[in-house]
Amino acid sequence: MPEMKSAANLDGAAPGPPPGRRNSAAAELAALALDVPQAFAGAASPPWSLAAPSCVLPADVGRNCTALAPFFPELGLCFFETAACLAYGEADLPRSLAALPVRWHLHLPLDLPWGEGTPAVAGVILALAEKVAELAPWAYVLHPPRQPETLRDLALALAAGGLPPGSLVVENIQGRDLERMWPVVRELDLGACLDLGHMLEHGQQDFLDLPGLWAHARMLHLNAPDTARPVRHAPLDRLDDAGRAVLGRMLSSFAPGGSVLLELFSPRELFDSLRYLSGFWAGLGASHKESA
Repeated sequence: MPEMKSAANLDGAAPGPPPGRRNSAAAELAALALDVPQAFAGAASPPWSLAAPSCVLPADVGRNCTALAPFFPELGLCFFETAACLAYGEADLPRSLAALPVRWHLHLPLDLPWGEGTPAVAGVILALAEKVAELAPWAYVLHPPRQPETLRDLALALAAGGLPPGSLVVENIQGRDLERMWPVVRELDLGACLDLGHMLEHGQQDFLDLPGLWAHARMLHLNAPDTARPVRHAPLDRLDDAGRAVLGRMLSSFAPGGSVLLELFSPRELFDSLRYLSGFWAGLGASHKESA
């Protein structure tokens, strides 16, 4: 089964958190927050877009995005649960989101109905895409199915429904998934999303040697493995030497114009990781100058 991300802050039909919890989380965000230009003030600006997920505060999608938009140039809509996200209405996705000065992408549900067949999965994805059409997401991140043929059929079905294959971005989750999907990714010019935490947890570092990888890598998910709670993500300062080496290789090879999502789900972990990344990027630039 695909690896589930933290569900602690998922939105859905259940009642929202009590006002006290919302207020304390918002206060924590205000105390910790800095925007991307501030974070990289002492280093060369990165040639990629930095994104935050839409489930950092214990609040709905709209309030998360409104709170985070002043700090990040891109936001990732975390549509992790099929039924809950299909039920989203104006209260969850207010029209005012379209006025936020950010680029958007969408992470597709982790529980897509693969057992009902490819047409059912394509129908869900197209319905979700329609819900956020005004935001014009540039990418749709997919935890892949088990079989490459299923991915191929899905990409073609989505293309027939108006979603270009290049906007479908396939993430490494566990096992040898991205390696198995690679012929289809190259054939249809799909995108690849490289998740650092998954790569380290599942021993997938050799995925960085897939042929033509960096021509297809359109997104990086940055987090560290949480050894105490393997299904959750840890901030970047938890990376060990091996993890930092992989992060350096990913950032050095990643093409300009892509998106780097700090996939952390609390204000402290998110902004601590932003600070860590800015320092790491500065050190990476300095080491390149020394070796030149």
